[in-house]
Amino acid sequence: MRSMYAAAAFYLLVTTTNSVCAFTAGSGSSSSFLSRSHVSNARNTGCLRMSTVEKTFDEIVEELNSAKDSALAELNSSTTGEEAEQVRVKYLGKKGPVNQAMGYLRLLPNEDKPKLGATVNEVRDLLEEQCREFKGKLAEQEILNQMENEKIDVTLPGIANSGVGTRHPLSMTIEKATDIFVKLGYDTVTDRENSPEIETDYYCFEALNCPKDHPARDMQDTLYITSDMENMLRTHTSAVQIRQMEKRTPPFRIVCPGRVYRRDDIDATHSMIFHQVEILAVEEKGNLHLGHLKGTVTHFLQEMFGPSIEVRFRGSYFPFTEPSMEVDVFFKGKWLEVLGCGMVDPNVLEMAGIDPDKYSGFAAGFGAERFAMVIHQITDIREFYDSDLRFLNQFPHFHDEGTLRFLNPDQFTEIEKQEEAQMSAENARREKLDAEIWAGYTDGEESKGKKKKNQKKKPQPGETAAPVDVSKLDIRVGVITKAWEHEEADKLFCEEIDIGEGEPRQIASGLRAYYNVDELVGQRVLVLSNLKTRKLAGFPSHGMVMCAANEDGSKVEFVVPPEGAEVGERILVEGFDGEPATENQIIKKKMLDKIFPDLATDDSGVASYQGIPMKTSAGPCVAQNKLPNAAVA
Repeated sequence: MRSMYAAAAFYLLVTTTNSVCAFTAGSGSSSSFLSRSHVSNARNTGCLRMSTVEKTFDEIVEELNSAKDSALAELNSSTTGEEAEQVRVKYLGKKGPVNQAMGYLRLLPNEDKPKLGATVNEVRDLLEEQCREFKGKLAEQEILNQMENEKIDVTLPGIANSGVGTRHPLSMTIEKATDIFVKLGYDTVTDRENSPEIETDYYCFEALNCPKDHPARDMQDTLYITSDMENMLRTHTSAVQIRQMEKRTPPFRIVCPGRVYRRDDIDATHSMIFHQVEILAVEEKGNLHLGHLKGTVTHFLQEMFGPSIEVRFRGSYFPFTEPSMEVDVFFKGKWLEVLGCGMVDPNVLEMAGIDPDKYSGFAAGFGAERFAMVIHQITDIREFYDSDLRFLNQFPHFHDEGTLRFLNPDQFTEIEKQEEAQMSAENARREKLDAEIWAGYTDGEESKGKKKKNQKKKPQPGETAAPVDVSKLDIRVGVITKAWEHEEADKLFCEEIDIGEGEPRQIASGLRAYYNVDELVGQRVLVLSNLKTRKLAGFPSHGMVMCAANEDGSKVEFVVPPEGAEVGERILVEGFDGEPATENQIIKKKMLDKIFPDLATDDSGVASYQGIPMKTSAGPCVAQNKLPNAAVA
């Protein structure tokens, strides 16, 4: 064993002639071990039963350059990134010739050490750079080879789906709307010269009664394309009306469909690019009045949604019409805002070169996406632009097939019966889910399966039970920091709400029919915090968000704290100063059933308990839109 260790020993010593000597220990007797005196003698005499190989600085540099040339040659012959990496490890790795050359450094004279260090660094840097570049080229070539091997000849006949395609729902909606007005004698304006998508500030705003300092411009954040803010992507097709009034002589009627642009945050109901259809009619004064406008709009909506559609007009404001109105339809059980309209403002006529004392007119406009979403019950505007065939193939080939049921209801009696049965089953499923959700708050320990016998503690003589009132509820000011839609329950939002506890609470609320998820983040709310964590459709919910709801449930609003109320602050009611109940007491004593009937908003929308306002230190809490005389829960 001793001789084996000695045979493996390797020493590098510098001789008196400034060259490097390599000594290999011999084997055999115990003298094969080199003591310090042996090494000392070797330094002095250059020999001790050992052979020597001398290397000068120039010889080391020559070997280093030879290794460099070999590395570059092997690198150039590599065909894959893996082979190039192997070359790098071979020459630059721990046992490679570049690192081994550094082992000579301590054995060279002082004047040669900097030279060797500089040479080694130069070779290392060169090889590292060449390896990096060559590996990059090989990776790029591998991608090109893969693309070449996997390319598809698109000129071959398709086999996946050779059927006839379908029309895009937006194209059908715009086509149908335009056809309705064409039958009423309107001219279509869509050409690039008369309906440009790149507009000037004058046609887009100033000629429409919106000078540069007009506050109405704030409603349309604009995408400008020149630094002087004089040219932009148009925000509405109303600019087409100005161009036509400048070119045409009354009387005339036009319909202007087209694409428009606004700087909106993209979500389920907003897009930076969408489509509008606008109409304009101008005749001698007295020939057109508000009644004609209402009749035209009503006829149009009946053609779009069916002859039995209910229509209502509400007063509104637009800078280019006076008076102005918003129009709603009663569709699928609720009122929906669908378009705006009004009599053309005299200032607009005058700026377009038409005498407002001699002529008058009306205008109306709507978003094609809005109509398509209502008619086809589409919930996300982004579906229109994703080009997903699974979505697009659901629609008919021509625009009028989508409204056959409205115009010919007798032909769809059996289909409607089937749909009603499906809707009834869906409603039953939802009611069952609602019941399960509320059972989580009211069933308490009984919901766990085994019912325990009631073991009520008998009151001691002279002892009275503590009253159950609003003070038992620990209601806190909170702010929603995160919100998302529940994947399994179509009525539930999942929220994280900060109520001043350090970590946010996770709470589920059944508000998807009344709010969009984008409206929730940052919303200040009231949170009933002393409730046990319950799983609602699988989601662990710890607390309840307080809301006001009218009698039929068609309106539900958050009850919100006043400005200045601190997050985590408790809501109080004057005259009710008791301590909050524990989470177990709330459930076991069914306190919610006793307290909630006395919670409601008053005539001003202020949340109250038995007619007394619910307050923070900053003031009373109110329904978000001041919903009056509504239950609070």
